[in-house]
Amino acid sequence: MKKTILLFILFLVIGGGTYFFIQQAPDKGSSGKGWDTSLTIADTDKIHRIFIAKKTGTKYNLEKKDGVWYVNNKYRVRPGKIRYILETLQRQRVKFIPTKGASENAVKSIASSGIKVETYDADGNSILNFYVGGMTNDEVGTYMIAENSNQPLVMHIPGWEGGLRVRFWDNPENWRDRSVLRWNPKSIEYLKVDYPRNKSQSFEIIKEANAYNVRPLYEVTAVNKKAANPAAIQEYLKIYKSKIAENFMNDFPGRDSISQLVPFCEITIKGKGAADQTVSFFPERVDMEYEMPNVPGRVLANKGTIERYFVNNSYGDFQLVQQLVIGNLFVPYSYFFK
Repeated sequence: MKKTILLFILFLVIGGGTYFFIQQAPDKGSSGKGWDTSLTIADTDKIHRIFIAKKTGTKYNLEKKDGVWYVNNKYRVRPGKIRYILETLQRQRVKFIPTKGASENAVKSIASSGIKVETYDADGNSILNFYVGGMTNDEVGTYMIAENSNQPLVMHIPGWEGGLRVRFWDNPENWRDRSVLRWNPKSIEYLKVDYPRNKSQSFEIIKEANAYNVRPLYEVTAVNKKAANPAAIQEYLKIYKSKIAENFMNDFPGRDSISQLVPFCEITIKGKGAADQTVSFFPERVDMEYEMPNVPGRVLANKGTIERYFVNNSYGDFQLVQQLVIGNLFVPYSYFFK
């Protein structure tokens, strides 16, 4: 009899402890989210806005419009950066539940220096909101806590070592896409490439019906009576898919004076799904005299090879780009008839 009573008491103790542990765990709501998915968004395609803020008051807004992500409703976001944060939201998992003492310290730390992350769908409905803290002492995970929860979780990405905090926070300037050009080649309907000091090499590409036509930009250039090579046109338009600047130079002291010079080349693009764009290229050494060579894809100066260009971008930026990156844009009118 005594043995039966002892077993019954032991059962109650174990059962009570299990119940207490379950009650202290993150809730499993009607959405079916458990510990391993409570701070995870499986389908990141439904995310259209991510708002991130620090306790210090610094904040920025990432929002998707017509398939393109923008930061603070103004600048395009670097594709690699947005992929990085979406991958984190999709892959992060609970590594373990911290002890009571560690949880209390994590809550205090998040309250003073945490990062707030809010996610929304296309209709503005909240998907998941949470706070990001620091790393654990052994640096195996990152403290996070869901909004309206009192239970911090230690999160990680399986198979990847390192803190997750840096994936959610960076200088807002670093979120910006450094592209000089980023166009869907199939969307381009008009392209003008103007060499002000080499007018005979300037040209424009115009989409007419389902075909492209290449014409000289200035009347001083004789129209080539041969038909332009369609493959050459298509390959050239593909170049506009992505051209990345070395850096932003918006605070460069000589920006205004350089922008008033005659550029080596000025390119204007018009097409579907994007605002018209004009970019002007100025050799980094403004004392250079430059000319179009006979070899497409290379730009030479009589005082040496041009290695970099300042770019005045109609999207609002002044940038620095390398010749190795941008050089294959600079082809002459004759290029399309070989």
